[in-house]
Amino acid sequence: MCKQLLKQAFVTLAPYKTLLFRWSGKCWVYHEMQKYEFQFNFEIPITYPVTPFEIVLPELDGKTVKMYRGGKICLSAHFKPLWSKNVPRFGVAHALALGLAPWLAAEVPNLVDAKLILPKTEQKSVET
Repeated sequence: MCKQLLKQAFVTLAPYKTLLFRWSGKCWVYHEMQKYEFQFNFEIPITYPVTPFEIVLPELDGKTVKMYRGGKICLSAHFKPLWSKNVPRFGVAHALALGLAPWLAAEVPNLVDAKLILPKTEQKSVET
């Protein structure tokens, strides 16, 4: 009976798999009174919450050495040890606040100095 109910639950949830495991949104950071905005996404791994997910910033792919192929930001040195100490209490908000935010704070000034990214206001004027 229990196996049958579990199988039925998996069959019911199968069409919603991508909605449950893929997330996307916008993140932003202010540097020198300018707003820099980026699209981000992540996919929750099967081993969650033991394994933290990888946050992807596709717009910044290849612009910094602290990023893996495909725009995945490097969190292994600082955030993954913190995550492993706090499993299962940490969640999505913790990953964004303690993983993505410090990464942006460290990397955006370097990208601005190298003229690899533009503030949001200048991005709109270049597009039009």
